[in-house]
Amino acid sequence: MDTLATPPIHRVLTSPVGRLLETNTVERLGLRGLRRQFAIGRARAAADVSLGHGPAAFLEAVGAPPAPHLHDRIEHALAEYATRREAFDEANERWETAFWGPDDVDVRELVAVERERREAADHRAQPTGLFRFLDTEHLLPPVKYDVPTPDEAVHQWEGYLNTPERLYGFDGPLPTVERSRVVRGPGTRESFLRFESPSPYFETATARVYEPSEERRELPTLVFNHGLGMMNDTMAYWPPEAALARPLAREGYRVVLPDAPWHGRREALGSYSGEPYLAKGPVGMFHLFSAAALENGVLVDWARNEGAPAVAVGGLSLGGITTLHVVGHCGSWPASTCPDLAFPVGAPGVIDETIVRSRLLELLDTGDALRAAGWTPARLGEFGPLLNPPTTCGIDPARVVCFTGSRDEVAPSDTTRWLLDSWDVPPENRVEWDVRHMGVLMQMLRHDEFRDRVKSEFEAVKTANKARTDESEPKAQ
Repeated sequence: MDTLATPPIHRVLTSPVGRLLETNTVERLGLRGLRRQFAIGRARAAADVSLGHGPAAFLEAVGAPPAPHLHDRIEHALAEYATRREAFDEANERWETAFWGPDDVDVRELVAVERERREAADHRAQPTGLFRFLDTEHLLPPVKYDVPTPDEAVHQWEGYLNTPERLYGFDGPLPTVERSRVVRGPGTRESFLRFESPSPYFETATARVYEPSEERRELPTLVFNHGLGMMNDTMAYWPPEAALARPLAREGYRVVLPDAPWHGRREALGSYSGEPYLAKGPVGMFHLFSAAALENGVLVDWARNEGAPAVAVGGLSLGGITTLHVVGHCGSWPASTCPDLAFPVGAPGVIDETIVRSRLLELLDTGDALRAAGWTPARLGEFGPLLNPPTTCGIDPARVVCFTGSRDEVAPSDTTRWLLDSWDVPPENRVEWDVRHMGVLMQMLRHDEFRDRVKSEFEAVKTANKARTDESEPKAQ
């Protein structure tokens, strides 16, 4: 096969059989299942830093109590995981050489190397069968928390609390964006980006790019940010890729899917994808928000330099929060980094309040960890300037189109309504689906409404730009 392919599971999920995923029962089961998914990720992260040191060291790295009676089973699981990780490391090294190395590589070889990397990455990413017995024994916490006290956080971040724009603003020139060789996808051209993060708290930022199979420059571009815990293209099946990026690319758009800090290719050693965002409490959250927002600005500028006539940012859940921060802060950024459009999906508008109310954070014991460290709603409110998107909109509010779940218990939609009110976003740009949080993902995955609205808004910008150009041209005498 000379091209990458979308996994068959996507056809199943988007078929009539997939309607089962939109029921309330599956919603509740799916949300509870995230706790197990994160717990298995915790086991994998612990294995990465404890291989070769024995079961006791592994359990300590997990954050679990001693369990001598399980040492033999742990030894067996770690041995199998070591094999998977070695296969991934070897495949990833070949991938780095093929896509970023100095020598030209045949297109068919790129496809084979990318397919091999994704298969090895997927096999390593969620070793549920290896570590399920530890979850059954209740030895796997969903998050290994290390939350600073409010006083510690205030001492370190007081200057930023008084001037949030220092954390959410650019300091110096924009970084240079590198682009990899191109691999053929299913009717697409796909490549990878990397650049130095403009945030001082992170190093290399990464993203995957999807474009039409025929090369061209002037492509309307959507930068779309993923949700919490997603492992992106280190998994064989990545829903935003299959349901959004590849379909839009085949229709003449460019889609950029960034890896959020601590996610996917940017996992921190000893943590699973996204874990530090939760483990560090509010500090981890605004660390990620600020870095991801600035990185989106760099990608917007890059897209313009690539010839994009219009650029949008968007995102689901955590990625939607990033989108809201981009829109709220970009008014003080260089003009080239400001998007023309924004599409936040399933994102809360007031983060300090969401931390207290979110059903997901309750299931992951985040509230318990925060209370143990001394965080109260009032102390969380002190960090509102760094956690919450600004109440002013940095782009035309008529160019913000927001999608929410009216019964969302993870990202309360009333907080989103409040922010949109403060931005004066028109009512026709507020789409509310009668679903909970995971139902928002299913709406994007299984239905065309979101993609159709993205395309229509790009067309509206194109029409408006043409009208302005016509008005500015001198009239014939």
